[in-house]
Amino acid sequence: ELVEQVYNNAMDSLSEEDRKLPQIEAMLPMLKRGVGIHHGGLLPILKEVIEILFQESLIKCLFATETFSIGINMPAKTVVFTSCRKYDGKAFRWVSSGEYIQMSGRAGRRGKDDRGVVIQMLEEKMDPEVSKNLVYGKPDPLVSSYHVSHNMLLNMLRVEGTDPEFILRSSFFQFQQEQKVPELETQAADVEAEHAALEIPGEPELSEYYMLCRQLERTRAEMMAVVRQPQHCLSFLQPGRVVRIKEPEVEGGGG
Repeated sequence: ELVEQVYNNAMDSLSEEDRKLPQIEAMLPMLKRGVGIHHGGLLPILKEVIEILFQESLIKCLFATETFSIGINMPAKTVVFTSCRKYDGKAFRWVSSGEYIQMSGRAGRRGKDDRGVVIQMLEEKMDPEVSKNLVYGKPDPLVSSYHVSHNMLLNMLRVEGTDPEFILRSSFFQFQQEQKVPELETQAADVEAEHAALEIPGEPELSEYYMLCRQLERTRAEMMAVVRQPQHCLSFLQPGRVVRIKEPEVEGGGG
């Protein structure tokens, strides 16, 4: 069969030991029956083969996680939600509106289906408000995670004619930051106006007291720097003495 031929050709690139892995041996019988699975725990080559077979309509029923429907453009005739809750790494929560729209939007193949079918299986009670937000809620906002690293800059400088500043200015991340400028300017103006409107009774005296405290701290630091010099403190470090050790943000004691 075509499915077996495609599968075996792909698995030929693996070593003899890898071909005996349980998931490699168990996958082919299912694929020959038109049933496939797709999740992050599969080997990359297995996922690639399943995507190819599904795209060529050689898989009729595919059990997949949301990664398949969100990260890959693989439309299907029917999309079935076996559950509307998911584990996000911390707790189980309802699927967000953006996730639901993205996954359900895979239903309906362009040029083949007049309409797509979405089946939602409810295994527990769902409040009307949750259902409404699921179907009619706003999509998740797009937030750029683009950042410039030292490695990226070095690679760009190796290419002649590359302008790192132009690439950064043209990025979606920079666009989002520039969109926030008016709001940040308004916030800064509000803070400055609030600061100008502040009236502190006895402000000159408080300012003088603050400067004296700062000077006292500097003087104490200078004194301790002299006291801690070896020629001044070694004579006190004798057996039986208790030493108190203090570090920034950490305090400990030893004897």
